[in-house]
Amino acid sequence: MLKRSGWSMVWTVVTVFLLGGVVNGKPLTEKVRDSVKQAVNIRQETQKNQEQWFQEKEALTAEYMALEQEHQRLWDRQRQLEKERSAREATVEQLTLALGDMEEISTGLAPFLKTVLKEIETLVAFDPPMLKQERQHRVAKLKTIIEASDVPVSEKFRKTMETLFIEADYGNTIEVYQEKIQLENETVLADIFRLGRLSLFCKTPDGSLTGVFDPARSAWQPLPASFNQEIARAVEMGSKRRAVDFLTLPLGKVVPK
Repeated sequence: MLKRSGWSMVWTVVTVFLLGGVVNGKPLTEKVRDSVKQAVNIRQETQKNQEQWFQEKEALTAEYMALEQEHQRLWDRQRQLEKERSAREATVEQLTLALGDMEEISTGLAPFLKTVLKEIETLVAFDPPMLKQERQHRVAKLKTIIEASDVPVSEKFRKTMETLFIEADYGNTIEVYQEKIQLENETVLADIFRLGRLSLFCKTPDGSLTGVFDPARSAWQPLPASFNQEIARAVEMGSKRRAVDFLTLPLGKVVPK
């Protein structure tokens, strides 16, 4: 009975203490309320800080990943540039060697080009008078190029070979052109038929007179009238007015009948 009365007294004291007690001049309930409110505020602030830190962590992580990718890209680019630099250095070395070879070739090529020019000049001078002015002009232009100090050796070589090929091509083609010539002590305008480098034949426009160039005499010699028709056919073929066909032309020395 006494024991039970003791517990009742304790709960009464606790209840009075909780409901009406005073701590440091403030009611206990108010003190508890302030403590709870402070704890809630701290919890909210902590939660807010955690969320902010999480966002900052995500931003920093993303920035780190971007920097890592950029670092890898720059590293790959550096290796690529090193390879390109090595390739360029090898190219420069090859070009340097090639330049030395070119200078050596140029030194030896200059005399060769002058020799070829001399041979072409001789060829034009002693050839039958086919396209004489055109060929002489071409050779004179080539001589100017070869003797010019500001023209690259490659261009000199190209022009020399071009002239040489044109001269060589005369041996594989036929051609018809008009020119004034001396025939039987008269100056006449004639159609000239060039048969490669082999022979030159001529025909007056009316077809009444034909001739052949005699290299031994370096002069035009008249042909017998029996050749007039063949020379006329040759001129038409060379002018592409007639299909190519067999011709009977005097390629050796002509003996008048």
